[in-house]
This record gives sequence, structure tokens and C-alpha cells, in this order.
Amino acid sequence: MLKRIRNLQKLNNKKLNTLSIMYKMIKKKNVIVMLIISLGSTVTSSVLSDDSHLKKSEQMSQQGYTTYDSFVEMINTTDTDYFDLVRVSPAGTKKKPMYHGFFFYNCSHYELYQFDPTGRYMLALRIFVEGRKVQPYDKGEVGYFDLQKNNKWTKIGETTAWNWQQGCRLQWVPGSFEEIVWNDRSSDGKSLISKVYNFKSKQTRIMPMTIYTISPDGQTALTVNFERIVHGGCKYVGIDDPYKNVWAPSEIGIWKMDMKTQKTEMLMSVRDMAKKLYPDGLPADTVNGCLYFFREGFNPSGNRFIAFIKDSRQTGPGRERTRTEGFTMNMDGSDVRYFYKEPSHHFWINDDELMDNGYHLRPDGNGQTLGYYKFHDDDSGRAKEMYFEAPNGHITLHKNGDWILTDTYSIGGYVYLYLYHIPSKKIVPLNKLAYKLGGYLYPYDSGIFRVDLHPRFTPDGNSICIDSTHEGLGRQIYMMDISHIIENPPG
Repeated sequence: MLKRIRNLQKLNNKKLNTLSIMYKMIKKKNVIVMLIISLGSTVTSSVLSDDSHLKKSEQMSQQGYTTYDSFVEMINTTDTDYFDLVRVSPAGTKKKPMYHGFFFYNCSHYELYQFDPTGRYMLALRIFVEGRKVQPYDKGEVGYFDLQKNNKWTKIGETTAWNWQQGCRLQWVPGSFEEIVWNDRSSDGKSLISKVYNFKSKQTRIMPMTIYTISPDGQTALTVNFERIVHGGCKYVGIDDPYKNVWAPSEIGIWKMDMKTQKTEMLMSVRDMAKKLYPDGLPADTVNGCLYFFREGFNPSGNRFIAFIKDSRQTGPGRERTRTEGFTMNMDGSDVRYFYKEPSHHFWINDDELMDNGYHLRPDGNGQTLGYYKFHDDDSGRAKEMYFEAPNGHITLHKNGDWILTDTYSIGGYVYLYLYHIPSKKIVPLNKLAYKLGGYLYPYDSGIFRVDLHPRFTPDGNSICIDSTHEGLGRQIYMMDISHIIENPPG
């Protein structure tokens, strides 16, 4: 695949060099000139309006890819060169379609692994419906693709505990990478559980609670009460919340579970968290309200974790108002610190810092801006550094620490996939993908049914993997070789 990409880049370089020569011969600025150039059997048309296009042409010929100085510049340029995507998952037939996804991304280098360390085995959830609410009887197949055997699919289990935005929390157990875990419901359908499959013995064991994420050493799992989640597309349906009429119950909260002994322990109840969220006294207007833990994520050492707490209030028929805050704590629930408001898609940089996207006060004091920021685990709630301005996306950091991989939600029916090079502050566009629902371009907000790219790196850092609908085949899994970019960063 890399060879095909580089051949394409060489061809583009020839075209751009020819355009540069013709542009210099014309020597007219601020005049739009349409140039049609035939190179062999290929015909290319380009529009040149000023010197900036010439600079992009020269830049492309030198490094083999395009860079931009800002997100706005990237989306407003029409002559960007993109990298190829290769679909891994089969789409089935029109009568019996199949859809595949990983449904989320990792929030540190040491959690929610889709690949084994060799990069050979790729986990996936296979489902058979799209564009409607998940029902308790909607069964998904859990398995993996063998990328060294023509993407051969091996089914290892099933689940009826999945949702559109986070799947069934399918992941390799860190450490030995001999086990694969996912969420399911009990055989009687009355409770939520998790299953652990041993890759060597082919045996499956049952865990008494669901799993959200697992510590870097593979010993401890954190979980939330999925039946209580209000956030769209993230609930496991069919299991009632026994405390649905209680705003902040003391019986549920953040749990930790020993992956070997199955021992469970509550670290922080929703009620105790409410007292930290409202230190001056609990609110009185909690009728039809629901306070719950939403997400969790270990820092790289596994000695602290971040947790999102959401306070959702119904303000009218079909309307709600939600406050979301991020806190960190030790593995025994102690030393609780406020991290920042409206956490969205975080990624741990090290044990004390993480990055996220949001509308925050700029560290330089120049007002509030929507973008990517760095935060310290210091209880201040303030961003310490701003990386760049851009709308919300799902953020992952390359293992060399120089590259941010992220995406966007649908912008006019298209989703942008790109890299941000931290040392040079350059944006490298990877692709602009049509968002399709039911096989057709869908330029509107599809709500809980949306398919986010959730980009993630392969273990070697030379390729990326995404979920996408751009081919009109429903949710499928794709890979892209980016080794040329990683090996040749912007100067």
C-alpha cells in the first residue's frame, strides 16, 4: 500500500512542478487561471489564484504531502492531496449486509487496545443493523481480523450489550495480551456483565460487572453503571436503572474490579461525588435529574484516573441541560482533584498532563477559544497550553510524542481526518470523507446514529485505523499507511 501511495505522490509532484513552471511563465498575480495539463493518460485541472498556491505546490513536491498553518486554512482549500484508505472489513451483500467497527479510541498509550502488540490481530464488533435504536435483542459478533491472512475473520463470542458510540468496550487486556474482554448481559438478561476470552486456550470466563477500561498492568478494571447513562448513544438498553428516580444515589458509582479474583469495590459513590461537585451544598432542583459517572481513563502509570461526572436535568419535553466536569483521584478514591470543565475526548500525555478539546480560557489571557489544550492535574481547572484552534475531535497522541491524530464531526456532510505536528505547528490533512447514512450523503446531524472516525494508531505508529461510512457501505473499518509522513516530518 505504501508503494502505491508513494507512486501517487510522485505523479502528483510531476503535475505540481509543471504547474509551477507554467505559473512562472504567466507571471500574473491575483488572476485566476485554469490550466489543463495532460500527463500521459491523466488529465488534471488546477486553479491558481496567488502565490500561496505556488508555495503549496513547491511544498508538496519537496515533502510528498500538504501542510497547513491552521484548521481554517485546511478546510477552505480545494486542492489538497489525500492519502489512500484500504477497507479491512467485508460489507456482506445487499440482502445480508454486515457492519464492523471498533467504536472508540484509546485515551492513553496503554489502554483500549484494538491491536495486539505485533499489529497482526485487529479486534472488531460485527453488527447487522444501522440507523435505528439498539434493541436488547440486537446481537453483535465479537472477533478479530488476521491482517496477515487476507483479513480472515475469527468469531470468538457474541454480545447484546453494545451501543452506537462506544460499542461493547471491546479491548485486549494489557500486559500479557493473552486475553480479550468485552461487555455483555447475563444469560437471564437481568444484569450486565463482561466476558474474558483467552486467546491461547480459547476459553471464556465471566466477570460480575461490565468493564470500561483496564489498568496498564492488566490487573484492575474500572467500570460505570451503564444502565444509568443518559448521554445519547452510550447506554446499554434493556436493563432498568434501579435508582432512576434518585438524583444522586449512594449505592452506585465508580467501581474497581480485580481482573483475576473478580473482587469488586466501590471507589466513589455518586452521592459522595455530588458533594464535591457542589461543595457549597447540594442543589434543591433535582426533580427529573440524573447524576452519573460517564467515562474513566487511567494515567500511564495506572496510579490515578480521570472520571467524567454528568449532571443531567430535564428542562421540558424532550429537552435537557447537562453539566459535565472532569475529576481525578487515586485508586482508593482519595486525593480528588478538579481537572477541567466540559471534558470531551481526553488523552493522557504523561502521569500529570493530558490534552483535550473544548471552549476554554486561553493561557495567554486572550479570551476563550475552541481548540486543543493541555491541562495539568493540579486542581486548578485551567488550561496550561493551547495547541491549536479547531472544532472538537477524537484525539490520540503518537508514541513519539510529536503528532496529534484527530478528526471532526460532520461539517456539511464531510468528516476531516488530519494530523497536527507539535514541533512545527503544522496540520497535515489525511482525508476528507463523505458521511453517509443508508448509503447516501447525509449533511445533517445524525445524532446517536452517527459514525465517528475515532482514529487510532497501529502499534508501530506507521498506520492508522478508523471506522467510516464514506463508501456507502455502512460502518466499516479502514486502514491508512502514514509512514511517509512520520518518517519525513515538516521541516
